[in-house]
Amino acid sequence: MYLRHYGFLLILALCGATTSAVAQLRALENWRDVEPATITLLSRAKYEKTFPGNGKSSFSFRYGVRSEVAPEVTRDNYELQYGNITWNGDNDWFIVTLATDDRSRIKNLGELNWSDILNVPFLPARAEPDQGIRAPSRTETYEQSSDGQVTRVVAGHMYVVHSKDRDTDLYALFRVEKLVPNDEVTISWKLVPSPEK
Repeated sequence: MYLRHYGFLLILALCGATTSAVAQLRALENWRDVEPATITLLSRAKYEKTFPGNGKSSFSFRYGVRSEVAPEVTRDNYELQYGNITWNGDNDWFIVTLATDDRSRIKNLGELNWSDILNVPFLPARAEPDQGIRAPSRTETYEQSSDGQVTRVVAGHMYVVHSKDRDTDLYALFRVEKLVPNDEVTISWKLVPSPEK
């Protein structure tokens, strides 16, 4: 009985998450009129032992789920991760998910509200698949040394993600609504049409 009940709850959770992502996909044409969804991500560095693997640190814009919800659906392929990098004791960094064929990028658009975004900013995918991330030199930022794979988490800032690999080619906008430094971040987000089309 317990297993049946647990299975039913898991199916309901997956349906809700899938419905959210499907609703977002259908809303691409009128994305400005759609209310953004929200999700809270926990720092991978801080909660690595509490929530093994990606735990609650990664998010799939494509499926609208956090990493612990449906790994069998996402096949452990996420477009955004929080807190996986620690730099000078600070793990408030976003990273676009690394995979051998991944050409994704992320860009901080600055302090903006949803009403400030009239058009989806163009962000070209990287020319070459992921080669790993190196720490920045003294004369560059993490954004520069990672070729747009890493950016700083800042409350009130809007970001654009162009996720591109063999399975995905999508754009998402998100805004940092709340940040508890080195602990958790809450974002509001929307799938948006590609400005390239």
